Parts: sequence; C-alpha cells; structure tokens
Amino acid sequence: MSLKEILYRSFMTYFILVTYITAGIMILGLAFDPDARFGYDAFASPFIFAALGVIPNLFMYSSKELSDKQIILRKIIQFAVIEAEVVGICIISPVIHTEKAEVTTGVIISVFVIFILANFISIMNNYFSAKQLTKELMQFQKNIK
Repeated sequence: MSLKEILYRSFMTYFILVTYITAGIMILGLAFDPDARFGYDAFASPFIFAALGVIPNLFMYSSKELSDKQIILRKIIQFAVIEAEVVGICIISPVIHTEKAEVTTGVIISVFVIFILANFISIMNNYFSAKQLTKELMQFQKNIK
C-alpha cells in the first residue's frame, strides 16, 4: 500500500471516527454522568480523539504487500496504541471520572467497538470499490471484443 493510499484512508477514517467517537461520548456520558454540562470547548474532543486514532494508521504503511499475518499483527498493534492513547488521555483528564472502574471499562469497550466499526466500514468500502472496478473491467473487456 502506497503512502498516498494510507493518507487517503487516514483522511476517510478520521471522519468516520469523529462520528463514532461523538456517539460514544454521548452514550458514555448519558450512562455515567448525565448531569454534566460542558462549554463549547468540549466539541473539540471528538476531533482530537479521532486524530489520535488516525495516527496509528501509519503502522499499516508498507512498501511491500503485507501477508495476512502481518496485517493482523499490525492491526493488533494499531488497536493497542489507540487504546493506550485514549485511556491515557482519559486518566489525565480532570473531567472524566476514571477512578470509577465502570467508566474506564466503558471507555475501553467503546474504543474497541469504534475500532471494529471503523475497520468494518473501511473493509466494506474496499469490497464495493473492488466489485465496481471488476464490473467496469468486465464491461471494458466486452467492448474490446
């Protein structure tokens, strides 16, 4: 996968993550601290968390084709880095009550769910793009004959 493809996928993943992170924050907030009120600066957190979630996409960059095992290993590393980033920021944040085990567990689970959903959308996008390309290639071959 080329660097250009990685950057394109990272850009696409960023916006998917912003959406999922916003939903995750809302769900966790309503579950664990429904009375909390924030200022406009709170709107920045999904963008920051999404940016941190995209940075590990660089682990997927390779000038050579990756084997299935290499892809799985890199995805595991990518997930571990994202999980560490998010949990670390939550622990540092004075607003997030990570002293409660259920809050920390909720954050860990939500990061996992968001990671799975974002990767699923990416896989489905690649599948449909490949399917469309195959269809166009077959049509092109018919037109040549």
